[in-house]
Amino acid sequence: MRIKALFIAPYAAMENLIETCRAEEKDLDLQIRVGNLQEGVAIAKQAEAEGVDVIISRGGTAKLIGEAVDIPVVDVHVSGYDMLRVLTLANDFPRKKAIVGFPAITLGAKAIIDLLEIPIDIFTIHDEDETESLLRKLKEEGYQLIMGDVVTFETASRLGLVGILIQSGREAIFDAFQEAKTVSRWMMKNRQEIERLKAVLQVTAGDVMVLAENGQVVYEQWKHFDSRPVPHVGLDHHAFRETAAVRETSHASDAEGRPLKIVKTRVAVENGAYLVCEFSRVHMNSPAEAVLQVKTGTPPLIIHQSEAMDACLSMIDRCLSASRFVLIGPRGAGKELIARYIHNRKFSGEGLLASVQAADMLALEPDEVDAEIKTLHIHALDMMDSSLRAELWRRMDAFQGKGITLIFSMVEEQHLWGAYEDGIVRIHVPALAERKEDIRELVTSFLLYFNQTQGTSAIKMTDKGLALLMDYSWPGNVSELRALLQEAVLLEKGYVIEHALVEQLLQRKGEAAGTISGELLNGTLEQIEKAIIEKVLEQEGFNQTKAAKRLNINRSTLWRKLKD
Repeated sequence: MRIKALFIAPYAAMENLIETCRAEEKDLDLQIRVGNLQEGVAIAKQAEAEGVDVIISRGGTAKLIGEAVDIPVVDVHVSGYDMLRVLTLANDFPRKKAIVGFPAITLGAKAIIDLLEIPIDIFTIHDEDETESLLRKLKEEGYQLIMGDVVTFETASRLGLVGILIQSGREAIFDAFQEAKTVSRWMMKNRQEIERLKAVLQVTAGDVMVLAENGQVVYEQWKHFDSRPVPHVGLDHHAFRETAAVRETSHASDAEGRPLKIVKTRVAVENGAYLVCEFSRVHMNSPAEAVLQVKTGTPPLIIHQSEAMDACLSMIDRCLSASRFVLIGPRGAGKELIARYIHNRKFSGEGLLASVQAADMLALEPDEVDAEIKTLHIHALDMMDSSLRAELWRRMDAFQGKGITLIFSMVEEQHLWGAYEDGIVRIHVPALAERKEDIRELVTSFLLYFNQTQGTSAIKMTDKGLALLMDYSWPGNVSELRALLQEAVLLEKGYVIEHALVEQLLQRKGEAAGTISGELLNGTLEQIEKAIIEKVLEQEGFNQTKAAKRLNINRSTLWRKLKD
């Protein structure tokens, strides 16, 4: 099979020489076109589309073509013979002379000039746009003879300088022919190997996507999906390192919210590593699909600067071997987030978590739940008839027998039959009023979220605004804080949420935020100050360090004012 090649000559005089050499070349099906720089690039792109195997060109034209096409490009080098011919021709020219060109020309020329001690200066360019300004400068400095490639030669002639075109001879052209054949045969073998591997994959593999380290998709095939089920796969660059696990499982959702399983396998090759991602759907019987809400996504960020939330997470971390948890806490405190935290800590990202209403659990059979689901979060117990709760609890053994972890959520005043048995881990999820040290970071987190997802402007709240939030009682807990901040970022057009806006939003709730009760204002200035300090101490759980920090005084001053 002959190799289809195209020779793009950057100047017309080269075409005749190529024709002569082509007559002696039997393995190349060679076409010849003339085109310099961008003109040559346009010719090369068309040739690539028509199925040419390899392109041969020279100098700056070859460089530009190589950047524009995905097939091999062979650069006809300026040989030592070519350079000696030009230097010999120019040597007897008595005036100031120079060689101007791309590195492919100037590097070889410098070696010969240094060796033979020929008085010719060399100037290297890296872009054709540099040529004219450089030649104008050289002309002002007294240079009269300029040697170089086509652009240099044409520009020199236009500026009134003597130009000599450095041409490639027969030796350089035959060398390019040989390189074109070697590269093309190597590429053909690679293509055959790739086609073989694709054929094997189509028989042995299902829905697969292969990613390079930069996230680029280098191969994909879909048997059970019409197209990519997710727009992109999140990449952790640690996955490409030699120390990373070779195989791991993660989960995602398609455009319709249906859960997917993704098995990622790291494949190491000589020049790096790739990630082979195998996709499959999480299948459940129709009754389970109707009631289970499968959760996918990254592990949740739990803010826990406060002692109350830190104690909650510490309790979870100490009891991860358990298979039944009861989350006790007021509505809006973040029990769903805690359920996700337990699932991710217990299974390290493996398997899925599904959320289900307590009443629906009575109609759900363990065999209907996909094996990928490792955790069930059972909520809305308050909406379930109390007579059915005991039956619900008795049925849980069957789910545990399948290795499923059960997490129940309930508010503090509820009672769940069996929730006090041995082996049940009771986790108290604190109200926001119990973890006010977390408010600042929660505010920052929510502002960032709204900025990234809704394009809102506000990225900060003033300290006075934060102080108002700290003084509010938050009956709706974290959910109420999130809702207030969402309203604030939609109203605030600037970058900072001022305390006046916070005060306005809180006052709408019927609580005059930031106001001081009348009883605190009775007495002398010292008595009022002491009463305020005692109130702050009470709000901070009588922690003097926290109270002093909030009042912006040191502990000794706090102690002295209380003693007085």
